Amino acid sequence: MQDLGGKISLIKKTQEKFLLSFFIYKIKYMKKILSILTITIVLSACGGSEDGYVGDGYDRGVLLTNITDNIIIPAYENFSTKLNELENAVGLFSTQTDQSSLNLVEEKWFDAYKAWQHVEMFDINMAEQIFYRQKINSYPCNTARIELNIMNGGYDFDDPNHYAAQGFPTLDYLINGLPNGISNYTGVSGSMYIGYLQDVVNDIKINTNNIKNEWVNNRNEFVGSIDNTATSSLNKLTNDFIFYYEKGMRANKIGIPVGIFSGSALPQNVECYYYNLKTGNASKILLMEAFDAVEKIFNGISFNDNIKGEGWGNYLLYLNALSNGVDLDTDINETFSEAIEAIENLDDDLMNNIITDELQVRVAYDKVQRGTVLLKTDMLGYLNIDVDYLDADGD
Repeated sequence: MQDLGGKISLIKKTQEKFLLSFFIYKIKYMKKILSILTITIVLSACGGSEDGYVGDGYDRGVLLTNITDNIIIPAYENFSTKLNELENAVGLFSTQTDQSSLNLVEEKWFDAYKAWQHVEMFDINMAEQIFYRQKINSYPCNTARIELNIMNGGYDFDDPNHYAAQGFPTLDYLINGLPNGISNYTGVSGSMYIGYLQDVVNDIKINTNNIKNEWVNNRNEFVGSIDNTATSSLNKLTNDFIFYYEKGMRANKIGIPVGIFSGSALPQNVECYYYNLKTGNASKILLMEAFDAVEKIFNGISFNDNIKGEGWGNYLLYLNALSNGVDLDTDINETFSEAIEAIENLDDDLMNNIITDELQVRVAYDKVQRGTVLLKTDMLGYLNIDVDYLDADGD
């Protein structure tokens, strides 16, 4: 009987231990659930959705509205107008193939090339998907590929192998760089050269109109995307702006020609090479136009009438962003001004300046490079935006 009683007592103790463990587990489990719910509520309150975004308190929609309505869309409309004028000049040249008509093509081409500097940085959405920037401004152009395309036909401008055989650098070659000049258009192969000239212009125009229409049609969706996520409008736009400053302008227009990345100067790789040979100033004009576009969009200055609106500088002022004890907005603008002044002090012929005084061009490059650091490191840090592109040159 005592053995039986001991067994019963042991069973009761075991049951008590089991129930106690079970209740302890339940309490821990409920605490975990409550923690998860609390975190979820906090995250929701901090702005996980487009409609409820709070973030740092800054109204991103105002900045996006100003840049879209007063800079991007007007810049594309202007570019489209310049392309129409170029297309008309090429049409006239196809029926009146003489030097006077070719001079008009040259004039309208360079006007369009300057207008391009104000839209090149917006490599976003459709533009990114169709490799718009690569198609329109890959330089130096591939003259061998261009000549093969002209003689053989059957070219596909969507093929990456043809990116350097289209766009503005190719037009530069067709207008200013052909070995026999106007004779290429009046000789036995003249119709093929004119046909290629027309096809290149037409392709630029079609792609540009499609992208311009996308901006107009999707305007509300774009300005309404105010979250701080990798796919939200301001994050993508900010990255594209900085990528252009760092790669499209700093590296392509100055760094590569002066040999920053190769160890030796490559003056023949300046933008607008053939026209620069002819005029002695074309490359620098395009560089200054590009920097003007950069400075204006950073400060939210409208394209058509130069009215100051909301830009990245306003966002940084709102955040009280500092750099070396001064407002980061002020530091960036002063850096831009110093870089522009250094470029202005270069010879009008940027290519020749690289040949005759490479050091002076490198000093100007260094001024531009400081802006890269302020934008890519300081500004992105304050805006809490991650870089979304790969950096292969270590800058």
